[in-house]
Amino acid sequence: MARNGLSVIAALLLTSCDDRPEAWTGWAYPNRENLTYSVSLTGFRTFEQCQEATIGALRTFSDPDAGDYECGFKCRWDPNFQTNVCKTTRK
Repeated sequence: MARNGLSVIAALLLTSCDDRPEAWTGWAYPNRENLTYSVSLTGFRTFEQCQEATIGALRTFSDPDAGDYECGFKCRWDPNFQTNVCKTTRK
Protein backbone atom coordinates (compact mmCIF):
# COMPACT_ATOMS: atom_id res chain seq x y z
CA MET A 1 0.00 0.00 0.00
CA ALA A 2 2.79 2.43 0.84
CA ARG A 3 4.39 1.78 -2.53
CA ASN A 4 1.15 2.75 -4.36
CA GLY A 5 0.87 5.88 -2.25
CA LEU A 6 4.41 6.91 -3.17
CA SER A 7 3.63 6.38 -6.85
CA VAL A 8 0.60 8.65 -6.62
CA ILE A 9 2.59 11.35 -4.81
CA ALA A 10 5.41 11.13 -7.37
CA ALA A 11 2.93 11.46 -10.25
CA LEU A 12 1.31 14.49 -8.63
CA LEU A 13 4.67 16.16 -8.07
CA LEU A 14 5.73 15.60 -11.66
CA THR A 15 2.52 17.07 -13.08
CA SER A 16 2.56 20.02 -10.69
CA CYS A 17 6.04 21.03 -11.92
CA ASP A 18 4.58 22.06 -15.27
CA ASP A 19 3.81 25.76 -14.77
CA ARG A 20 2.78 26.43 -18.39
CA PRO A 21 -0.73 27.81 -18.92
CA GLU A 22 -3.56 25.40 -19.84
CA ALA A 23 -4.13 27.04 -23.21
CA TRP A 24 -3.36 26.70 -26.91
CA THR A 25 -1.14 29.22 -28.70
CA GLY A 26 -0.97 29.62 -32.47
CA TRP A 27 1.75 30.92 -34.78
CA ALA A 28 1.16 32.03 -38.36
CA TYR A 29 4.28 32.30 -40.52
CA PRO A 30 4.16 34.45 -43.70
CA ASN A 31 7.05 32.46 -45.21
CA ARG A 32 7.33 28.73 -44.51
CA GLU A 33 10.99 28.87 -45.58
CA ASN A 34 11.82 31.44 -42.87
CA LEU A 35 10.19 30.70 -39.51
CA THR A 36 12.01 33.50 -37.67
CA TYR A 37 9.02 35.83 -38.15
CA SER A 38 5.54 34.89 -36.99
CA VAL A 39 2.29 36.32 -35.73
CA SER A 40 1.38 34.85 -32.35
CA LEU A 41 -2.19 34.28 -31.15
CA THR A 42 -2.82 33.10 -27.59
CA GLY A 43 -5.39 31.97 -25.09
CA PHE A 44 -7.43 29.34 -26.94
CA ARG A 45 -9.27 26.68 -24.95
CA THR A 46 -9.23 24.06 -27.72
CA PHE A 47 -6.98 23.05 -30.59
CA GLU A 48 -9.84 23.66 -33.03
CA GLN A 49 -10.20 27.29 -31.86
CA CYS A 50 -6.46 27.82 -32.22
CA GLN A 51 -6.37 26.21 -35.65
CA GLU A 52 -9.28 28.27 -36.96
CA ALA A 53 -7.85 31.58 -35.71
CA THR A 54 -4.33 30.83 -36.88
CA ILE A 55 -5.45 29.80 -40.37
CA GLY A 56 -7.50 33.02 -40.43
CA ALA A 57 -4.36 35.02 -39.62
CA LEU A 58 -2.43 33.13 -42.30
CA ARG A 59 -5.05 34.16 -44.87
CA THR A 60 -4.41 37.85 -44.14
CA PHE A 61 -0.84 37.64 -45.47
CA SER A 62 -0.12 38.90 -48.99
CA ASP A 63 0.67 35.34 -50.17
CA PRO A 64 -1.09 32.88 -47.82
CA ASP A 65 0.09 29.88 -49.87
CA ALA A 66 3.71 30.75 -49.05
CA GLY A 67 3.07 30.61 -45.29
CA ASP A 68 2.49 28.01 -42.66
CA TYR A 69 1.04 27.71 -39.16
CA GLU A 70 1.14 25.62 -36.00
CA CYS A 71 -0.66 25.42 -32.66
CA GLY A 72 0.96 24.45 -29.38
CA PHE A 73 -0.54 23.43 -26.04
CA LYS A 74 0.91 24.55 -22.70
CA CYS A 75 3.68 26.69 -24.20
CA ARG A 76 6.25 28.89 -22.55
CA TRP A 77 9.28 30.82 -23.74
CA ASP A 78 12.58 29.08 -23.02
CA PRO A 79 15.38 31.67 -22.87
CA ASN A 80 18.08 28.98 -23.11
CA PHE A 81 16.83 27.78 -26.50
CA GLN A 82 15.36 31.15 -27.58
CA THR A 83 12.12 29.49 -28.63
CA ASN A 84 8.73 28.46 -27.29
CA VAL A 85 8.56 25.01 -25.74
CA CYS A 86 5.15 23.34 -25.78
CA LYS A 87 3.81 20.14 -24.29
CA THR A 88 2.38 19.29 -27.72
CA THR A 89 2.33 20.92 -31.16
CA ARG A 90 -0.20 20.25 -33.95
CA LYS A 91 -1.36 21.50 -37.33
